[in-house]
Amino acid sequence: MNALEKVAEAVYNMDEDRIEILIQEAIDSGISTVDIYEKGLSAGMVQVTKLYEENKYYIPEVIVCADTLNKGVQFLKGKGIQKESQGPKIILGVVEGDLHEIGKNIVKIMMEASDFRVVDMGLNVKAEDIVERAIEEKADIIALSTMMTTTMEVMKETVDLMKNKNIKDSEKPKIIIGGGCISQKYADKIGADGYSKNAMEAVQLVRSLMEEK
Repeated sequence: MNALEKVAEAVYNMDEDRIEILIQEAIDSGISTVDIYEKGLSAGMVQVTKLYEENKYYIPEVIVCADTLNKGVQFLKGKGIQKESQGPKIILGVVEGDLHEIGKNIVKIMMEASDFRVVDMGLNVKAEDIVERAIEEKADIIALSTMMTTTMEVMKETVDLMKNKNIKDSEKPKIIIGGGCISQKYADKIGADGYSKNAMEAVQLVRSLMEEK
């Protein structure tokens, strides 16, 4: 197992005690910072998501893995090594009326691990606030979540508000949706640009939409 594989393994094995030592070993062996981020830390979080989707890991394990990842990132920053994200900018939020954010937080972890720039608006967010923030930030993607059928319509409201904004279509962010009560059929019905059933698919969907843009 090479140095990068050891860094990745530390992330998905929740090895907070050794992550800094392993990163230092990677640095000492001449591995680039970009590779440490992408092929070490981020690769580890990709494996975490797979384990979560396979029901081998649950929320507590994912949180500890994320803590391990963040400890590694902070270690690199402490050495004056910081990778500036060049990925798409995502406005992420749980729609108005819904206070369930576990799924949204997992999506955030995966998107940040994939080098996306995430603006997390939290939960219970109004459609107009989401749209205005997306325009202000010149976002590439709006990612919305809800676990409740009673708040699904806020997604449609967000899509409609964005469509009616007097800006070029090429400058409007794509809108993707997800959550326990959401389906591809509903995404098609309201005119959203995509649907994902889990965090891994959300990352893949964003990449696909960015290729189209």
